[in-house]
Amino acid sequence: MNEIGDKNRLFALLAWLVVPIVVLFNDWLWMDIAAGVLDPLFLSLISAWSLIITMLLSVWLVFKIVPRYKRGRIITIGLIWAILELVFEIVYRTMFRAAQPLDVLIACLFSPRFFLALIVFISPIIFVRTPIGDPNLFEMPIGQMASIGLLPSSLKIWYYRRRGAKIGEGVSFGPLSIIDAKDIEIGDHVKIGMACMIRCNVLKIGRYSSFGMMVIIDTHKVIIGEEVTIQEQTYIGGLKTDKSIIEIGDLSMIFAQSVLNPTYPIKIGKRVGIGGSNFLFTHGSWQPILDGFPIAFGPITIEDGVWFPWRVFVLPNVHIGREATLGAGSVINKDIPARSLAAGVPVQVRRTDDEYIKRYSHKEKCEILNDIMKELVGYLRIEDWVPSDPQYDDSFAMMSFRTPYGPSSMVDNHVIFMYEDKPELWEKVRERTFVITLFPLESSKIEEIERMNSWWFDLENSTWGGTRTSVSLVINGWLARYGHWMKYTG
Repeated sequence: MNEIGDKNRLFALLAWLVVPIVVLFNDWLWMDIAAGVLDPLFLSLISAWSLIITMLLSVWLVFKIVPRYKRGRIITIGLIWAILELVFEIVYRTMFRAAQPLDVLIACLFSPRFFLALIVFISPIIFVRTPIGDPNLFEMPIGQMASIGLLPSSLKIWYYRRRGAKIGEGVSFGPLSIIDAKDIEIGDHVKIGMACMIRCNVLKIGRYSSFGMMVIIDTHKVIIGEEVTIQEQTYIGGLKTDKSIIEIGDLSMIFAQSVLNPTYPIKIGKRVGIGGSNFLFTHGSWQPILDGFPIAFGPITIEDGVWFPWRVFVLPNVHIGREATLGAGSVINKDIPARSLAAGVPVQVRRTDDEYIKRYSHKEKCEILNDIMKELVGYLRIEDWVPSDPQYDDSFAMMSFRTPYGPSSMVDNHVIFMYEDKPELWEKVRERTFVITLFPLESSKIEEIERMNSWWFDLENSTWGGTRTSVSLVINGWLARYGHWMKYTG
């Protein structure tokens, strides 16, 4: 293996001979043939960029026939290439163009040729194949963040697609963000923030999901649903096994600085809120098991609609039932029944469904929504929007607004809470209206609303639709403040 690795490194170094050949040909083509035809400044720019493109194609063709390399070695190769390219440029300009070495160095650093040195450095890292079964676990992410991570989002997407990834439309990657996975599937409009590192074997992310800055995921299998939010500085990883799987359902959110350890499977359902600085561990071990010390390995399952406030610690082999609520600072060491309130260290069930969850009458629900409308108007005013005073009735609440800028600043927009399905209420719906109903919407009504260039929010079915705009996301986010997480079906 060492002999093969030495031969590969030698080939990579010898392959650098392509660089001076390409440089000499490029200069001869542009400087000697086209010098009398083109403007000198334009000639300098076009020659530099043609050199960069030619270099990329040349390196790609050279390394098509090369065996696989370790990534750490090829990073070293790229650095040596960049240094050799700079030395060659200085020697060539000094000897054949009668230029001063210092002038050549300054020209290389403050001209498009600087990008040539960068291309020369990252080209081996991009184009050289690396061994699947022999990765360098320390250098691999660092090398990618210093190369692939520096690429603009569009080039990064092109690179991953070229390597077989399925990436939808409207996806964006922040600076320094990388993915290192064998099987990648990313839905439309996914946003991955700055300096995120995702390393796994299988990665699937549903549409409209988003990652904050410095999210790190390092496990075997990652399955993330639609409209999932993972906030800043979240870490998902730990000891790896063939059972290391993290699943997160639609509309769930993991708040900042949480740590999830999926040594064994962690399954999180839909519309689950994992508060900030939460800790979910599927293994606990340090002292030797053969000496009698306790060792724990086991999955964590969190069903739909569960709420974790801040600083909850979950131990292995725990099942938390649907729509359970946990107290802040709790240590969860046993199963929690559905629709219950549990808190404490260790956790104890404090209240059950009937004791904890209220059943509101229709009239009480209308009053709550009236208060939500009032709070919305106050919020829009402090954000420099221009809302009208709300109108209230037994069957609806309504107000209009304009935004400080954008298309919604030019015309009136309307928000109507419908408490009953009455024909006279539908007459109030016009273009640019946000219709929020306390009753389920029929498909014919949904089509009618969308034809009017308006939006609909079905509180009964927790769905919404219409064109996804920044204003509609504000309205949707306002409902989410009160726990109504609506799935986008547009």
